Amino acid sequence: MTTEAMTVDREGFKRAARKGVTAAALLSVLTIIEYSIAIGLPNPLLPLIPFVVVKGWIILDTFMHVRAVFGDGDH
Repeated sequence: MTTEAMTVDREGFKRAARKGVTAAALLSVLTIIEYSIAIGLPNPLLPLIPFVVVKGWIILDTFMHVRAVFGDGDH
C-alpha cells in the first residue's frame, strides 16, 4: 500500500458524469417510446428490435466501456 496522493482529473470526471446522465436520459426517452409502441401495436416485436439494439449499444458503450476493450474508445 502506498501513501502517495492521487491526482483527480476533475474535467474528466465531469465529462464522464455528463455522458452518463445523457445516456440515462436517452435510455429513458427510448423506453417511453418502446412502451408506447408495445401497448399500441398488436404484434410489436419487429418494430421494437431497433430500440433494443440502440439501447443495448448505449449501455455497452457508456456504462460497460466496450469500445475501450477493442482500443477504439477514449475511456
